[in-house]
Amino acid sequence: MSKIDQSTLTRLLGNSLQQEVESQQRMDATVARIIGSSQTVADSYRTTPQTGHGPGRYTPQAKATNKDTVALFVPQSAFDGTWQGFQQARDKAIDWLRSHKYAVEDAQKLCWGPAFGLDPEPLSYRDSSGKTWFNASIEDEPTYQLARIHARA
Repeated sequence: MSKIDQSTLTRLLGNSLQQEVESQQRMDATVARIIGSSQTVADSYRTTPQTGHGPGRYTPQAKATNKDTVALFVPQSAFDGTWQGFQQARDKAIDWLRSHKYAVEDAQKLCWGPAFGLDPEPLSYRDSSGKTWFNASIEDEPTYQLARIHARA
């Protein structure tokens, strides 16, 4: 009698286990879909180039234009197009410039004392390859919006 009970019990549990397995697979697929979509969003943030060198990095354009004055530009691809994104990219570019004197074109004009000024002109420009660059001297949102307009022209 124990063999009958055991086989019946195994058959009943087998059906129950199969249902649990299917339920777990559905839940795993849902979790994978959710995680997969958020990774895509996170990956899109990681694709924004950062200052520096190497894969996923860009070099700001820096040129000494006068004594201790630098024209510093960041590419539009370095931020998401918003004012806050530009502010972050601008601050990173300025920090990068402080420790990368060798990257400044015509750097002999710089004394590299405790401070340097940023040349305010032009606000933005488009290079020969079609890439838009924004001036890191922009300090407020209206000026940034004006630079965006100039970049489209």
